[in-house]
Amino acid sequence: MSEEVIRFKCEVCGSSLNVSPEDIVSICKYCGGLNSVSRVISRDDIYVVPSVDEGKIIEEFWRRVRGDIDLRKIAEKIRIKSIQGWYIPYWISRVEVEGVVIYTKKEHNGKHVKIIKKKEKFSRALDMHVVGRRQMKNVGVGELINAYFKHKAETVGIRDLDEGWWRSNKLNFLNIEFDRDEAAIMIREDAVDFIRKKWEDMADEIKFFKAEILNMEKPKLVLLPLWEVIYEYRGSLYFAYHEGWSGSSLIFAEPMTVGRRFLYLAGMIS
Repeated sequence: MSEEVIRFKCEVCGSSLNVSPEDIVSICKYCGGLNSVSRVISRDDIYVVPSVDEGKIIEEFWRRVRGDIDLRKIAEKIRIKSIQGWYIPYWISRVEVEGVVIYTKKEHNGKHVKIIKKKEKFSRALDMHVVGRRQMKNVGVGELINAYFKHKAETVGIRDLDEGWWRSNKLNFLNIEFDRDEAAIMIREDAVDFIRKKWEDMADEIKFFKAEILNMEKPKLVLLPLWEVIYEYRGSLYFAYHEGWSGSSLIFAEPMTVGRRFLYLAGMIS
């Protein structure tokens, strides 16, 4: 059985596009035109948080090294081996949830334990997300979206990025693996699970729980910049992840220096 071969042409000039399965958009190398090559979303519905350049990431990497009491001692022996970045796709939505919960909680008074049964109504507005790829195991992905919600980084419609920006961009755009409808189902389920988990952590036992979605914004596809820096120290490789809109460090794997090893062992003994 023959396989279907899909060829993409530029929507502006008609030239052939070099497209891989990972691409969500493609820039024509002849005219610089922006082309959507995803079958599940229009470019009108894609938003980007623009990234700083590689130089800024390197600057923030060394700022992190110099600002750490242990890392600054070994800074002269640290060598950056590679640096690369991606735009990670997230489906994002604001969800309003309300419901009721009946739970028990123990109250201790000396040797006596009193079990209190309570019924409470709740109403919460949540910023929820799902990563737009099914197998995304990079350790920086969770920290990246948390930083986005915390700092409320500004998004730009992908159509509003000019040709100069596309020419200078060095990050790869990762494609999505499911559409908005599937993302909406996942977000609704995650919102209810999130609320239930909050009550489970607070209560000793949940007797009854009911939650419903009052309102949910249409999920928006936002591409967030994530940078990975691989560095070497004494023959071993370590990684650091930075968010791209300011370059700040998200995760920094540090070598086990003599000082850190001593503190670790001291903690185990105590």
